[in-house]
Amino acid sequence: MRRLSSACKDWGFFQVVNHGVDVELMRNIREIWREFFDLPLDSKQDLVGEYGKEVSKLGGKLMKIFSSNLGLQEDGLQDAFGGEEFGGCLRVNFYPKCPQPDLTLGLSSHSDPGGMTILLPDENVAGLQVRKAGNWVTVKPVPSAFIINIGDQIQVLSNAIYKSVEHRVIVNSAKDRVSLAFFYNPRGDLLIGPSKELVKPDQPALYPSMTFNEYRLFIRTKGPCGKAQVESIKSSSISSRN
Repeated sequence: MRRLSSACKDWGFFQVVNHGVDVELMRNIREIWREFFDLPLDSKQDLVGEYGKEVSKLGGKLMKIFSSNLGLQEDGLQDAFGGEEFGGCLRVNFYPKCPQPDLTLGLSSHSDPGGMTILLPDENVAGLQVRKAGNWVTVKPVPSAFIINIGDQIQVLSNAIYKSVEHRVIVNSAKDRVSLAFFYNPRGDLLIGPSKELVKPDQPALYPSMTFNEYRLFIRTKGPCGKAQVESIKSSSISSRN
């Protein structure tokens, strides 16, 4: 738990093994991604449904650990997300090989607007990079591990104790790459602001309360630009208090 807390504070990112999700299920969903759209509808629904349930369970376990490490009630973050009615979605990302990878990015620099991302990476082709101390660090996937990164909503709820991570995706000159991202998000209509337990006279609330729907609308007008969006709402909150 201490190592997780340290990773969330210093990196906003970590990899998790022994997570309870069936490794064979992870292999199967990764192997059939290319044929996914040719599968019968029932097969698609069964596969995605099973995978989504297992990854959601992992997300729930991590939320309990995050809450406890922050000194909140065990279900504090989960309740703020809407309890069992939290928002979640799965996205498959395909990055074709590129003969001139220096001229493009698979995905521009950004932080994820939601709560937490549970990423099943391509174990054979690295592509994810996280920003640390002004440098881009390429993530080397650990076999049978999920890559977890903190999103803006957990940064807000933790009053910036936990940090969302700025990241991007580079492309490979020789190989295609695929990843499956499960976004563990709050329900869109609930107000999200710093947890009351984490706001003190010497640690005032850094962010205004807004719904996840409002925040998504706000960042869509800006486009991907590192962590500028979440930092800009912090500035507006401080300015309004002053």
